Amino acid sequence: MKLLSPSSYFCLILVLIGFIRAIQLYFSSTRDLRIANKDDNWYQQQPNNIVPAELQHAAYRNATGRMADQPDQIFYFIQVSDLHISQFQPEGHTIHFLHFLQSALPVINPEFVVVTGDLIDAKDETRTVSAQYPQEWQIYKSAIEQGANGTTWYDMRGNHDCFDLVSWQAENNLYKDFGKSSKALDDGKGVYSWQLSKPFGNYQFVAVDSCPRKGPSRPFNFFGYLTTNTMNRLVSKILPSTFNHTFLFSHYPTTTMFPGVSSEGYTFKDLADHFSIYFCGHLHKLAAGLGEVLKTYRRGSDSLELEVADMKDHGAYRIVAVDHDLISFVDVELPIAQIPPVTNIVPLTKDNKIIWPEKIHPAPVVLITNPKDSRFTLPTKEPLHESRLSTHIRLLIFSEFAPETLKIRTFVDDKHHAYPAKFIGSIERDSNMPLWAILWDPIDFDDFETHYLRIEVTAPDQQVGVHEVPFRMDNMRVKIQGGAGEWIIWARISSLVRFLSIFAVIAMLITITVPKIYNDFEKCQQRDSRYNLRNKTLLSIHEIDAGINRGIYAGIQKHIFVWVHRVLQFPDEQPYVWSLCFVCLLALLTLPWFRAEFIPSGKDEGERMGFFYLWGLLFEKHQWVPLDTWMYAIFQLTFNVGIFILYFIWKSTNAFQLKCTGSGQQYPPRLLCDRIWFQTLVLMYWLWRVQGLSDLATFYGGVYPALVFNLLIWWLIGVAVVIVMGKNGLYEAIKNRHQTSEPVGVALEICPSCVDAVGGVVHDEEPIRDHFFVRTAGQDEEQVQEESRGLLFDGDGSSSDSSNSSKAFRRNAFNNNSKRD
Repeated sequence: MKLLSPSSYFCLILVLIGFIRAIQLYFSSTRDLRIANKDDNWYQQQPNNIVPAELQHAAYRNATGRMADQPDQIFYFIQVSDLHISQFQPEGHTIHFLHFLQSALPVINPEFVVVTGDLIDAKDETRTVSAQYPQEWQIYKSAIEQGANGTTWYDMRGNHDCFDLVSWQAENNLYKDFGKSSKALDDGKGVYSWQLSKPFGNYQFVAVDSCPRKGPSRPFNFFGYLTTNTMNRLVSKILPSTFNHTFLFSHYPTTTMFPGVSSEGYTFKDLADHFSIYFCGHLHKLAAGLGEVLKTYRRGSDSLELEVADMKDHGAYRIVAVDHDLISFVDVELPIAQIPPVTNIVPLTKDNKIIWPEKIHPAPVVLITNPKDSRFTLPTKEPLHESRLSTHIRLLIFSEFAPETLKIRTFVDDKHHAYPAKFIGSIERDSNMPLWAILWDPIDFDDFETHYLRIEVTAPDQQVGVHEVPFRMDNMRVKIQGGAGEWIIWARISSLVRFLSIFAVIAMLITITVPKIYNDFEKCQQRDSRYNLRNKTLLSIHEIDAGINRGIYAGIQKHIFVWVHRVLQFPDEQPYVWSLCFVCLLALLTLPWFRAEFIPSGKDEGERMGFFYLWGLLFEKHQWVPLDTWMYAIFQLTFNVGIFILYFIWKSTNAFQLKCTGSGQQYPPRLLCDRIWFQTLVLMYWLWRVQGLSDLATFYGGVYPALVFNLLIWWLIGVAVVIVMGKNGLYEAIKNRHQTSEPVGVALEICPSCVDAVGGVVHDEEPIRDHFFVRTAGQDEEQVQEESRGLLFDGDGSSSDSSNSSKAFRRNAFNNNSKRD
C-alpha cells in the first residue's frame, strides 16, 4: 500500500528544494556580516590576537575629589541629528538648523558638536523621488563654516546622505566633498575616533558609518548594518584601550541596524561592554507620540542607547555633560513658535554666503549634573557614590542673559529648597562654563526612596527653563518608563521583521501543504471516506449545533472546527487555486520578486538595476544589501498574499455543509464571503493593493521592469481571476442573483441528528444517502415536487410512506419549501 500519490511527493520535493534554496540565499545575503570582504573599498586586515582591555568597575577608580562648589572635572558637548537640509521645503529643515547655529550654539559654546547623520534631505519637491542635490550640501557646508564660530565639528552620514549612491567612490557621493569629517571617515575606512584628554581623565569618542555599501533610492534605504569589515575596525578602536568613558555615535539605532561579527567573533554586545553610551538619531520621534522617549538601558552590557529627536521638524538637540565621570544630558527644542515664515528657501547668495534669519531668543536651558538622573545610571561604569559624598547640587544654565539677572528656584519633592544657587563658573568665551552650585546634604535623602529635584530658571524676559530629575542615594536604578518608544529602541525591529517575514511564508506554506498531504494520505490508505478527518470535523460542528456539546467554550470550539474543515477542504475543493497559492509562496521564498532601477545615478544598467529578493537587494557581482527588504516583505506578505489566501480558504466550505439537519436551527443560506456586496468589497481591496504596488514604478524607473516582471503583480492578476470566476465568485453570484438556492435537506452520514431528521439508519451495509435538495428559480413547482419525491422512494420505486420517519421528513421538506416560497 502506497503512502502518498505522486503529486504529493512532487509537492514535498518542491518544498524541500525551496527550503534549501532559501537557506543558500540567506547565507549569501548575509556573508558580509560574517566574513571580511576583501573587495570592499574599506577592507582592512584585522590585527591578530586583539586583547580586550580589562573591565574595571567605576567604584575602584582613583577618587577624583568631592563634587563641591568648584568648577572642576566637568565638560559638555552637543549631539544634533537629522538636519534634512532641503532646497524645496520652506518649513523646518534648513531654517531650524540656521537658528540653532545662530541662536543656540553661541550661548552653549560646547567642547564640540556631533551630527549623527541625515545632513541633507535628498528628496524632490513631491518628497517621492530621491537624489543628491549639490545645493543642499553647499548650504550645509557654508552654514558650518560661517556659523559654527570655530566650534569643533564632527559629522557622519545617514540614510538620506547615501540615497542613490553606487558606492563611496561615486561622483554623486557629495559627503566626500562637503562633509566636515569625510576625510577622517575615509581614512578610517568607515570608522574614526577622537580623544579628549583632561587632567581628571581620558575620554574616547568613536563615530561609525553604518550606511549600506550601496545606497538605493528610497524607500528601500531605511536600515543600516555593520559588516565584518566595520566590526573589525570598531573592535580595534574600542576593545584594546581603557578610558574613563567611551561614547559611540552612529545614525541608526540598533533596532534598525543589523550588526555583524568581527573576524575574531566579537559581537556588538562585546563592544557595548566597553562603551558607556550609544548615541544615534534616525527615528524622528516616530509618530502618534510613540517616539517621545526613544531611550533604553541594556543591563547585560551596562550601557545606554539614546536616540535624539530631529532638528528637521522639532528643532531638537542634546547637551551631554560629564561631571566627575557622571554622565547627564538634556534634550532641548528650539522655540519654534518664535520662528517666522521663511522668505528664502535656499538661503544662499551667489557667492555661497548664508542669508541668516533674525535671531530668536530661547528660554534658559538647565542641565542638572548632580545628583545623577537615576533613570540613566550606569552602575559599573559611573562612580555613583560621588553623589552621596557630594556637598553641592551642581547644574549648568545656558542663557543669553548674565548670570546675576537669572532667578533660580530649587524644589525637592515639590518642597522649596532652602539654600540659594551660586554661580561658580565662567562666562569667558575661551573658558565658558556656566556652572552653578547649591548647598545640600545628600544624607537627608538616603532613605531608599526615589526623590525628585526640580530647578526653575527665570530669565529677565520672563521665559522659564525647567529641568527635573528623579534621584536616589542608594544607587538603585529608576525605570525609564518610556512606554512604546523605550520598547522600540530596546527591541531588535530589524531581526523581528526578518523573523516575521520568514515565519509568514513558512506558516502559509505549511497551512496549505499539510492538508494536501494528509488528505492524500487518507485516500491512499483506502479508508472509509465517511470517517475521514473532514467529516469528523463536521460531526464535531453538528454536535455543538445539536446541543450534545454545550460547554462554555462551545462557540469558540465551533469556529475552530469550521476553520479546520475549511483548511482541510481547500486543496480538494479548489485545486487550481491551491496550486496558485503554493507556487506563489515558493516563488516568493526562492525567486526575485521583481527587478528595478534601484540606483538611478548608476553609469550603466549593471549599476542601476538590481533584484528584490525576500533576503535582500542583489546587485551585479553578487553584491547584497540585506535588511531593507524585510519591512516591505512583511507588509506585502500580510496584505497582498496572506489575506487573499485566507479568503480562498474561507470559501472552501459550503454553507450547507455546516448545517446540522436535526438541530432545528435556522442558518443563513450563504456564507458572508459568498455575498455580492462582500465580494465587491474584496475587489475594491484588491484595487487598493494593486495601487500600492504601482508606487514601485514611481520610485524605481517606471512600469518596466518594476511592474511587468513582478511576482506580486502576476499573483494579484491570478487573485482577480479567482475573485471573479472562482468558486462562488462574483460572476456566478451576479449571474444567479435572482435565484434562491437553499438546501432543504442535508444529512451527514455519521451524524445521528442528521440521520434522525431524515429517517435514515446508520449501518455500514445500508448507509443513508447524503442528498442535498435544492430549489432554484429556474425550476417550476412540478419539478421541485418530482425531485423531492425522488428522495422519498427506494431504488426499486416502492413507496416508503409506511415509514413514520420518512413521512416526517417528507412533511418537513415540503413545509420548509412552502415557507421559503
